[in-house]
Amino acid sequence: MHYAKLIKADHLFYDIEPRAHFYDDYMQERNNEEWQTGNVPLIEVSKLFKFVREWEYHFQGDPAVFKRIYDSNYEIIKSLSTETIEDADLDDPVLRRKVRYIFDRIADCAGIRRYESTDTSTILHTILPKLFIIWDNTIKKGVKVRSRGANYSGVFLLKMQRELNEAIKTCMRENRINRQAAISFIETQCGGKTLAKLADEYNYLKYAKKHPDII
Repeated sequence: MHYAKLIKADHLFYDIEPRAHFYDDYMQERNNEEWQTGNVPLIEVSKLFKFVREWEYHFQGDPAVFKRIYDSNYEIIKSLSTETIEDADLDDPVLRRKVRYIFDRIADCAGIRRYESTDTSTILHTILPKLFIIWDNTIKKGVKVRSRGANYSGVFLLKMQRELNEAIKTCMRENRINRQAAISFIETQCGGKTLAKLADEYNYLKYAKKHPDII
């Protein structure tokens, strides 16, 4: 992927998707400090679930169940807080087990009703926006990967990392800058969004909308 496509996708995303602003609104409204205590208030969970349902009204997550899962697994989540999609060692089995485990646990926040795969990626992205990438059924189909945490951590994120690192290299080469400067340049051109969020927007334009400027 050329880095210019990431930037173009971000700009197009806001032009063609009327729900785009819900993400920005929520990320500004959420109390980040409350999510870093291991005892997240239900009011914060309610804000998060409201945002998720603005995108996916079928979401059936139970706030109380989610809170129990989040609080009891907070140390695992905290251990992933320094990871970024572009630099994480996704070949490390320990890291992949953590990602898979927390993905599958959060996906059960609806209890016995259903496995919330798409919404789990959204939830985890808001919590760890530099590592987790949002997917949906059209993206899974386009990338040729199935649901479940093992496929998310062992296949999907690896594919996304390769594409993003290719974008970083094209930015480094064409602008004659180092890797960190290239990452900062791309993110700055897109309002400070992480590469993980930009990958979501790119995938959405490519697989869900099949936009001719992105394909």
